[in-house]
Amino acid sequence: MSALAESHKAKSTPRKPTVPQMEVRIVLRAPRASNHGRPASTGKLIVPIERGFAVLDAFLEQEQWLANQEIAERTAIPKATVSRLTRTLTDLGYLTHSETLRKYRLASAVLNLGYAAMADTDVVSLARPLMQDFADDNGVFVAVAGRDGLDMILFENCHSASTLATIGLSVGEHMPIAASPLGWALLAGLPEAERSYLLDHLRPYHKRDRWVLLRQRIVEASDQVAEKGYCASTGDWGADITVVAVPLNVEGRLPMALVCAGSPRLTNRKKLDEQLGRKLVALVNVLKKRAVAVDG
Repeated sequence: MSALAESHKAKSTPRKPTVPQMEVRIVLRAPRASNHGRPASTGKLIVPIERGFAVLDAFLEQEQWLANQEIAERTAIPKATVSRLTRTLTDLGYLTHSETLRKYRLASAVLNLGYAAMADTDVVSLARPLMQDFADDNGVFVAVAGRDGLDMILFENCHSASTLATIGLSVGEHMPIAASPLGWALLAGLPEAERSYLLDHLRPYHKRDRWVLLRQRIVEASDQVAEKGYCASTGDWGADITVVAVPLNVEGRLPMALVCAGSPRLTNRKKLDEQLGRKLVALVNVLKKRAVAVDG
């Protein structure tokens, strides 16, 4: 396991995944210019989280050390609230407190977040135009996702310009690793030790009979990936959706997976298995080469 994967595993404390099975909808989108699948802001922010990030943002100027009063002045957050936030952020490892100075500064956990983001965003940026071309050429939905605890989270998605019917998944959406073809592809691409680690932590969140079925699907997907480079399924995202997924492992980056999906009414299972599966593997190989070239 790479050092980055080790760090990711240590920092991503296993938490309860989302609902055991996700019913993904086929929706109609407006015929307008693509916004790369990003949902419009609802304006509904979670205030404690917003304030926590505001405290961290206060350190982005020159000063390394800030007192609660200084943070309160920069953020317009009441000092009493700032005190609670800085204590919490210190306990979580995002701030360091100096008893002598009675001030705070950014801690290593913030740097780890930055390194993880840097490791992933370049790959997602490289993937975006390839994904859009793939979606347009084949009339399917395409997305790239990575692990968030015991869930998968969508980093980017692309919709086909040739059809208004698409998959109702947005950037930032979560789905359970164990019950998602995206998760199965990611698991198939992991080193044995990390895969075993995740499976051990996934098991308690599923009833015994359900887990037996999911483990069978995970094994089947791993066998498909080993044989063909991708796994395919119909019905796991809904009765009308067929999915193909491929592990996306780039040296020095966090493990991810790439997926394409469509309705059997538009794209039949045989076409997905025999044509899109191979094309998706080829896309991943091109993406890996481009990421290595950027590093070089």
